[in-house]
Amino acid sequence: MFVVDCGWPTEIYGDKQPVANSKTHTAKSSFANPRDALSSINWSRVDFILVSNYEQMTLLPYITEYTEFTGPIYATEPTKAYGKCVLEEGLWVTDSSLQRSSSYTGSASAASTSALAGDRPSEEGQATHTMPYTQQDIIAAMEKINDVRLNEIVAPVPFVQVYARSSGYCIGGANWTVAYKGHRTAFISTSAFSTCLHPQEWDGSVLSEAQAIVFCDAVDPAESEDSEINTVPQNVQISQRINQLCSTAISTLKQRSRVLLIGEPYGVTQDILQVIAENAMSMNLPLPQFIFISPVAEHTVQYGNIMGEWLCAAKQAMLYLPEYPFVDKDLRQKGHLHFVRSLSELAVRSIPQGIWFVIASPQDTATINHFIRQWQLDAKQCGGADMAAGTGVSKFSVLLHDDDVARAQSIVNRISATNEVTYVPVSQRLTHHAIEQCLAGATRAQHVLVPSHIYSRLPPSISNNLDFKLLEYSYLQATEIDLDTDRHLPLNIQKEMTQQLKRTGKQHAVVSGQLLLAAGEIRLESIDDSNTADSSSHDADAKAKSKADTQAAEAVRPSIRMAASLDSYDLSAWTPERLASELGDIGLNAAAVDDTADAGSNKKKLVRITIPSGSATIRMHGGWTVDCTSVNTQWVVLDSLRQVLKAG
Repeated sequence: MFVVDCGWPTEIYGDKQPVANSKTHTAKSSFANPRDALSSINWSRVDFILVSNYEQMTLLPYITEYTEFTGPIYATEPTKAYGKCVLEEGLWVTDSSLQRSSSYTGSASAASTSALAGDRPSEEGQATHTMPYTQQDIIAAMEKINDVRLNEIVAPVPFVQVYARSSGYCIGGANWTVAYKGHRTAFISTSAFSTCLHPQEWDGSVLSEAQAIVFCDAVDPAESEDSEINTVPQNVQISQRINQLCSTAISTLKQRSRVLLIGEPYGVTQDILQVIAENAMSMNLPLPQFIFISPVAEHTVQYGNIMGEWLCAAKQAMLYLPEYPFVDKDLRQKGHLHFVRSLSELAVRSIPQGIWFVIASPQDTATINHFIRQWQLDAKQCGGADMAAGTGVSKFSVLLHDDDVARAQSIVNRISATNEVTYVPVSQRLTHHAIEQCLAGATRAQHVLVPSHIYSRLPPSISNNLDFKLLEYSYLQATEIDLDTDRHLPLNIQKEMTQQLKRTGKQHAVVSGQLLLAAGEIRLESIDDSNTADSSSHDADAKAKSKADTQAAEAVRPSIRMAASLDSYDLSAWTPERLASELGDIGLNAAAVDDTADAGSNKKKLVRITIPSGSATIRMHGGWTVDCTSVNTQWVVLDSLRQVLKAG
């Protein structure tokens, strides 16, 4: 058993009910406290953890330090570096909020409450989760992460291989593939198709090589009803929105007014800063003093120039030129870029004269409120003589690009009453339209799972055009799926099913059931228990059949029923001769021969296939069945059959 990603929402916006944080792909649930969800898992049985990007590490320190998990953790080098900064910033913001809360209540002990406490009201009256770990826990968790490169194959447990492909979402962002006995399952975490930003581009091979695909994160359709999503390519849409923010900022700077950009000190914020600085210099405007208010911004901004091999092709090409991929190095050398850990440090720092361009995290409400109140007061105190002399500032702009709609809307609601906010969400993540498009590249997929809120938005006709089963699932809820017992099931269930199949004389079967999480263990509740009910009679028949097959010229291997996966094809027009010919045309050694198992005088034909990994027999009378001598042969034959039947 393994876990992919450890994200969880860390804020509650405006009420006491948990709200889905779109960046951590966590749906609404009854778990207001993440420890309640984590306690439902038997962590001693989890073999390893895969982390896709730095936004999916929120609960990792708690898992490594406060549960029974002892297995390896895998993430890319940038994910580990950025993730540490993200966790530290979240912890710093939470602790600062609690300290301000304690100062309002007059309780000196409130700020030192254990990190494993519950929720506390913040200065703004909103409930804020205390982080369930400490700074020491973050450091200890980071030491347990194994760095991996993209496309590097690692083996966390015997017979299992995992590797990462670029997700295109952020520096070091990855989509994981887990391979077991030659079968690949791809987990599509937070991903982006856009190529106009700085991260390394999306690698689509993660879909084309997988037999099972699980989409873990996507934009909630309720948050993306904008009609332009359907008509404007994502690259154009993102460029337009960044240019809109840049236009507002440049217009404000032309008036020698100040700008507050609300955004994380990494990701899209770096692209926006790049565009604004380059436009200001090209227009010969006085460069503002760019000031990051964050305890981690100095590290996260510098990582962009340090980790050049994880950037897009255009940024990587700049590594061979006498310039840096990002503008921050040039700004710092000119004395126009400053990193300040907190407001208290800003009070004692000496910032050169000039227009201020402040960047603050959307989590840091205290800093946001401070600058808005202070700048509003400055505007009221600014006289006409000051404005005429060019020494006064009467207005300022607030820019917000957060694609977390719940958090952004909360910020807008607080600020818009007293000041205008330019909110332009720059969303890179996959939409349900993007998922529909990329399913066309899932050429080998047999099962595809998507979240329920995405599944409901996909057109009903999409299933008619696909060669795989499209299923839906809900987070922390039982999901009904069809599973190949030799491939998809957890190991403990595989052992139980293998013993049952041996009693019935089979090696493979398709079972239907529900995976249920109870008492910290995963159990399969079978929908069809006919195999179990008739196991005794089947056992005797299987022994007799096995003895007869041994005496035959060629052993008849256990069959895999294909009716469920071939329902969408017209099989009536196919003959053994035609099928053998078509399979031969795509490179298989196939021939139509007499069925020696047919005792009648008029023997029927079957198709026999021979490949290096084994052989297979396809019987077409009485319902199509396939007999395979090995698991690898099964997948080669099934893929070839789908290809031939679809073309025919």
